[in-house]
Amino acid sequence: MSEYNEFQSPRYSRRRPSVVALVVVSVLAALFGAVMGAYIGPTFLYGRRIPYPPSALGTNLTQPSLTGSNPLTEQIAAGAVAQVAQRVGPTVVGVVNRSRVPGFFGMQQQQSTGSGIIFDPTGLIVTNQHVVSGAAEISVVLFDNVQVPAQLVGADARTDLAILRIDVNALPPTHRPLPVAEFGDSSTLIVGELAVAIGNPLGLEFQRTVTAGIISAVERTLTMDDVTFRVIQTDAAINSGNSGGALANSRGQIIGINQAKIAAGGIEGMGFAIPINVARPIIRELIEHGRVIRPWMGIRGTTVTPSLAARYGLTVNAGVFIEVVPNSPAARAGLRLGDVIVRYNGTEITNFEQMRELITATGIGGTAELVVRRSTTTLTVRVRLEPAP
Repeated sequence: MSEYNEFQSPRYSRRRPSVVALVVVSVLAALFGAVMGAYIGPTFLYGRRIPYPPSALGTNLTQPSLTGSNPLTEQIAAGAVAQVAQRVGPTVVGVVNRSRVPGFFGMQQQQSTGSGIIFDPTGLIVTNQHVVSGAAEISVVLFDNVQVPAQLVGADARTDLAILRIDVNALPPTHRPLPVAEFGDSSTLIVGELAVAIGNPLGLEFQRTVTAGIISAVERTLTMDDVTFRVIQTDAAINSGNSGGALANSRGQIIGINQAKIAAGGIEGMGFAIPINVARPIIRELIEHGRVIRPWMGIRGTTVTPSLAARYGLTVNAGVFIEVVPNSPAARAGLRLGDVIVRYNGTEITNFEQMRELITATGIGGTAELVVRRSTTTLTVRVRLEPAP
């Protein structure tokens, strides 16, 4: 089909233009094209907007750098994700959990897989606690499919972190020294910056899968199995098996440990990672003690709501309704079942998670001054915190 031309339409008559008119039109068209090219050309390229002037892209357009001072040019640099993958990929391992579960013919072996990150040349690996939970035997699959046994150093369910160790001396010479990941600073993250996730989704068949996206949010809380976590949100694809893997920034530094995603119909791109600054002190305690030693008051608490207050006949509509563990610091201080804690060291209490954070901040050996509502009476109770049993 020929291109439509209005001068060929019967609705229009054709006039032969004069030579002078053609010259004038040609000159004007050339001038118009030059002017428009100066303004439009650098701004749009086949429908894609690029910065103007072109020098705003800098040398990183053709020579990507992970150590430059401009985060924007680092992220738009061609090949930035590839460089992050090359730097971080070898430090990401597969974690194989072999457990024994009851079956029709007695106890049977069950195997699950996750991810982990080598962060110390002595063979220390960080992963999620839920990846190694219930394991009778743990092994680690290194970057070229070499599988070695691993020992559980310590685990903490509240933060969902665990530390493994492999025997470096037992590795083939080609694997020494081990590649080690560099931890970054998650407190400097900004929404919209590059995020690269590396792990083993759906098992070892897809080892060290690399997905990229952005930091979607930096201050999220996520509640799973009645435990609340502080997390980073990203739209980089995170799937089953990515747990314990790396979330890296544009400089190839670990800024999060992948943990979970929202897997519901119609929801995409909502993955979550434990910020590395939250993980650092937990990692240190797991290495030193095999567990996290936290301050302990000896209570279990439920956040007071108006409906809870009406059900139990409470005289306050906010605070924490408590149960008391026998022979605990709280019991020795005189707290009782049904007391409602409304203030902690001068801070008004609105929920149990807030109170747990205040207890952690007070520390072992510290004193908590509590304002307690007991029926219609208001009491002040002081509790000295002890190491959790």
